[in-house]
Amino acid sequence: MKKVLILLFSLMISFNSFGGDIKSLFGITLNDTAEKYVSSNYINSNKVKDNETLDGFFSLYSTDIITAINPYFAEYWLTIDINNNIHSIQGTEDYASINRCNEFLETLSSSLEERYEVDLEYDETSFPSGKSYRYSYYSSLNNYFAVQCNEEDDELEFNGMIIYLDSEDLLEARNKYYDSGL
Repeated sequence: MKKVLILLFSLMISFNSFGGDIKSLFGITLNDTAEKYVSSNYINSNKVKDNETLDGFFSLYSTDIITAINPYFAEYWLTIDINNNIHSIQGTEDYASINRCNEFLETLSSSLEERYEVDLEYDETSFPSGKSYRYSYYSSLNNYFAVQCNEEDDELEFNGMIIYLDSEDLLEARNKYYDSGL
């Protein structure tokens, strides 16, 4: 019981926004410049083209710069634009089974609803190589917040939990990418 309370307390201090205006995760704020958290040299040396947009966005491995580590996630990523503005904050964790992931998903989603004072919407989506189980919310700022478990048919693929907060601009860029048929 003590471990559960410590995990829940850690979760509560790891996320810092309230009442529908979800704008930050893990001590990082959406739309801030990434240079607020890491040097330009680090950004230029570590950013790679985002594979779900046509152009103008980059993924940046950020595990080493996250100060508000969350016990549910082991790796962290940012998506930035050409001006180094942050458009996505993401945490990931691999799980041995989809059942274990979904157990944590249920616990975490309840805590997030309470923390942010929002009602997360649940959905299950099938895709060509698996299925996702997701709780999501569009904030009053038109940011998209979600926590989900992905189940891949191929055992070598990622089976785990992802939490992310995406800006409206990134959502539009990703829609254009998928609408293009690439």
